[in-house]
Amino acid sequence: MNDIETELTQIPNFQFIHEHLYSSGQPTAEQFKHIKEYGVDTVINLAFTDADSHLQHEDKICAELGLNYIQLPILWETPADDQCLFILDLLAHLVQNKMVWIHSNQNRSVSSLIYLYRQYFLDMDMPSAQELMHQIWEPNETWTGLIYAVSLQLQGRKATQDLQQSLMHVDQFA
Repeated sequence: MNDIETELTQIPNFQFIHEHLYSSGQPTAEQFKHIKEYGVDTVINLAFTDADSHLQHEDKICAELGLNYIQLPILWETPADDQCLFILDLLAHLVQNKMVWIHSNQNRSVSSLIYLYRQYFLDMDMPSAQELMHQIWEPNETWTGLIYAVSLQLQGRKATQDLQQSLMHVDQFA
């Protein structure tokens, strides 16, 4: 592990998802420099800017470093499943040609979404995805419900895609 990688692992609740996706709790301004040096070009922040643990002027810090900055705050007490699906789809799109760092204050909301991302976008088995999420936290009732609701939608989406593919396959041979 080189010096920059060592620095990245010092960010609270850091997790390597794959070579184009990383997550953590709130990085410092200095840590954003290391994130940029590592090759990340896009930061997604799911926290509100008025949170106590939020870095003041994070958007400006990222812009000055040449990082793309996207803020999509999620309400902690009432997270919306459609917003979470939007974030998952955005991640899937961005990581095709960008290196993305996604964070929240403590990486709890992010780890819940990454749990779903690992299962439905990376085809990871549920126990492995769950173990990685539990390294960060055990979701409370609100977030367990959200995970379940989003999971059902992703299952439905996958079933529809599978059906469409099988019908296309049948049409080719008809």
